[in-house]
Amino acid sequence: MRIPPGYELEILGVVVGLSKYGIETIIMSAHYYKRFMRLAARWPKDKHKNPSRDLALFLETEIERLFRVERSNLPQDIGLCERRLQSLEQILRNVHRSNYPNSYKSGVFGLSLDGLHEANSDEGRKVFGLREKNSFLSRLFRRRS
Repeated sequence: MRIPPGYELEILGVVVGLSKYGIETIIMSAHYYKRFMRLAARWPKDKHKNPSRDLALFLETEIERLFRVERSNLPQDIGLCERRLQSLEQILRNVHRSNYPNSYKSGVFGLSLDGLHEANSDEGRKVFGLREKNSFLSRLFRRRS
């Protein structure tokens, strides 16, 4: 079924013009949006990091940005979208970690994996003197206020 160009359709609360893409593309993007959001919801939250450094929250905001704000930048190749989704699912399920085990147990500091998690937590970063640094322009404009 084809809808004449110029008509608009509301999907997931977003009004999409149908003049550039067909209805099939819009339905597929809504399908992939749901699949990506389900994957992001299953992604583990890191209790040691604040929300600005959490990968799960970053994935959710990026999916929202790409599918809702920058719809014109979405890949039109369905195969590419499917490969990206499968890659993230493989990372989530630790497929490569279980298929290719690594016997390396320490990092630069000679810490175990748990020690590295603690060192990379917000509290550990404060101990090492690593904190969120403001850019030069933000410091400059903050002083003027």
